[in-house]
Amino acid sequence: MGLGIGQVRLLTLTARKADCEYGISIDSMEKMALAREQSNLSQEYYSKLKASKITYFANGQYNKMNYGYLMGYGKNFLPITRGTAALKSDNSMILTDYKGSVVVNGGIAAILEEKYGVNPQGRGGTFSQDDIPELISKLMNGVITADEIKTIQNGGTVNRVCNATVYKTLTGEAAGTNSNYDYSEKVTELFQKIIDFYTPILQACAANGWTTEYNQDMAANDDYISDALVTGTFCLAKVDEEGTYEPNTSLTYFMTAGLVQERTDSDVREEITAWYNAEKERITEKENYLDIDIRDLSTELEAINTEIESVNSLIDNAIQSVFDWGSS
Repeated sequence: MGLGIGQVRLLTLTARKADCEYGISIDSMEKMALAREQSNLSQEYYSKLKASKITYFANGQYNKMNYGYLMGYGKNFLPITRGTAALKSDNSMILTDYKGSVVVNGGIAAILEEKYGVNPQGRGGTFSQDDIPELISKLMNGVITADEIKTIQNGGTVNRVCNATVYKTLTGEAAGTNSNYDYSEKVTELFQKIIDFYTPILQACAANGWTTEYNQDMAANDDYISDALVTGTFCLAKVDEEGTYEPNTSLTYFMTAGLVQERTDSDVREEITAWYNAEKERITEKENYLDIDIRDLSTELEAINTEIESVNSLIDNAIQSVFDWGSS
């Protein structure tokens, strides 16, 4: 090999050597990034495994916390009177936001907005507790009047001697046709259940204000209430007869009292584990590819270094032969 050809060959090999070294360097940095990604993935995985849901126990199972359980179904009072939905054992436990405003939705929100209005953030102010019988009457679509509600609140009974229609409305049961049957006691009992359920909520609204600010978020995400209780955006409060909140009633208080439970959903755990395994496999596959590429580049680099040594030797021999020729 001539001196000129040797120099060209050496330059070509040197350029390729630099490419290989650069490729190995890039692959090594990508492997380091993958290692960090794997570490972050593991942290996120264990964090998600620890994530819990706020639940309540009813009908022999744990149920994810929902608005209806805590705050009722607005103008649809039938789940309360017919027993078609689980009801909380303590009506004084209600849902508020971190500012102390009562979180209202559906029928409650509608009657409050109609009567008092809201500001641009969907927040309403306080009002007189004297309005509560009227508000409950509106929630019950006028099936019972505000005056009748006051009668029940004072321990009286409403007169429903011939009104079999009201009885069927409240219970879904056929009431018969006997016009002499007195439904007053049973109907008053059912009205009392509704009044007992909604009075603490409306008392709290009257004393602390209320908000519809979160309604879109709650409608879009079934987990919103549970997650908000865990993060502190929402709170559970225990309301007294004046509508004020009893002190020292954190989420822990309600869990200790057995009113709510904090649990990890096994189905969610399986879903999280499947996600983690898929992400880990993706990282492993990319890491394997980088290992193969680094191995191939290292093999090529070793061969290039060997050939560079050979070409350098030939160049040295060619240069030496010129000096030898000139000295002969």
